Amino acid sequence: MPRPVGQQLVLIMLVLISGSAMARQDQQQQQHISNCQDVTEYFPYCLVFLKGYTHRPSQQCCVHIKLLNVIAKGDYKHIHERRRFCQCIEDMVKGTSPFIPLRIRALPKYCRMKLGFPISNHRDCSRV
Repeated sequence: MPRPVGQQLVLIMLVLISGSAMARQDQQQQQHISNCQDVTEYFPYCLVFLKGYTHRPSQQCCVHIKLLNVIAKGDYKHIHERRRFCQCIEDMVKGTSPFIPLRIRALPKYCRMKLGFPISNHRDCSRV
């Protein structure tokens, strides 16, 4: 038995709304990935030092962390950019071995610079 026209319209609207919500979620995930491109490109060079696999950060680590710092200083005028960097780093290291806190503090000294963004094992990025 065919459904009345009103029920068909309601079903069509529900399908469109749920499809739109799924597309929006997918778009947000893609945007987060592209927003993290600078972090995912430059930060991994320092992971071996921060996790304790080497005694000093590599030259590549220092060069790349300085590049991130330049990006951070340009974008950090807005709190949402500080939070973005924080969240990108948190997402990158989620589920891996933790950073050594002493290494986090030593990185700026070894690389002769002041970090313009937070690095941690777990940080509430909404409080950055």
